[in-house]
Amino acid sequence: MRHNGVCLAIVLLLLAACTSTSAPSGNPPSGTWSGDYGPDADRRDPVTLELRWEDTHLRGTVHAGPRSLPLSKASFKPETGAISMEFDVPGNNGETVHYMIEGKVEGKMMTGSWGHDAQRGDFRLTKQ
Repeated sequence: MRHNGVCLAIVLLLLAACTSTSAPSGNPPSGTWSGDYGPDADRRDPVTLELRWEDTHLRGTVHAGPRSLPLSKASFKPETGAISMEFDVPGNNGETVHYMIEGKVEGKMMTGSWGHDAQRGDFRLTKQ
């Protein structure tokens, strides 16, 4: 009997250790994030992202060059750190370019990929 109790205690301690070290912080990514984005390692442009958590909704604005672009959709999953965002940019010929972003928040770092039409790239941001 005593052996079973010790085994159970060890298993519970191991499970607690695994879940506490592998889970993301779970904090909403509110604040100012800055970094760069681009289609490859050589072509990069600066970008700033302002996010705010309102009740259960993520809202924000992308600042790229002289443009400030409100997010049309945004979500954050605290249990995994997954973040997704969408926004529209007026194109040169009057058409709208729809950006879709998928990423992951880990502490003060956010990384991921972006795309629109046939263009793809990645981004790296640090929370200020």
